[in-house]
Amino acid sequence: MGDLVSQALQQIGLTDADVQKGTLKTGGTAGPTYLSSNPKFSSAIPAKTIVVNSVEELKEIVGAHGTSSGSGQLSALPAPWPQDKNGLEKHELTESDELDIYAALRAIVLGQSDAVNSYTGIVNARYFPLNATAYAGEDIVVTADNPLIIEPDGHDPVIVTFNSVTLEQGGQIICEAPVIMTVNTFTKQ
Repeated sequence: MGDLVSQALQQIGLTDADVQKGTLKTGGTAGPTYLSSNPKFSSAIPAKTIVVNSVEELKEIVGAHGTSSGSGQLSALPAPWPQDKNGLEKHELTESDELDIYAALRAIVLGQSDAVNSYTGIVNARYFPLNATAYAGEDIVVTADNPLIIEPDGHDPVIVTFNSVTLEQGGQIICEAPVIMTVNTFTKQ
């Protein structure tokens, strides 16, 4: 495994023993191949649950350092968060508050934490700690007729780490939740 994947595994607390060995190829069974913690689906790789304790920890996992530029930026950032609202419980938040807090979380994960730093406390209180589902494997090939579907049991993020991902022509990766994917080599044929 390359340095990027090894670093990602270490960061989320997985070891080499947690890595599915060999090449996983979609189409080994009829229909789609799942990476899923949802009991309705059979997962090609067993799920590992990890706990993310803070937005700062999530930023490290995602690799959001400093302020980003380019297509990953959000077009509209929420107004600064009033510090007197930091102690509010979830049931005390308005719909507008919830939308602003979620927008701030997205901005932080996209590397724009400087623009929404007034939200750090409420984001941590509202969303953390959170459980994330992690999958790790050496290599995966996604075929045209058998998509890879990443679907958790709920709405928590999914962390997918592979040494290589090969997306054959017409192949699809369908994400049913926020997915953090780390790969050393991504090949689209």
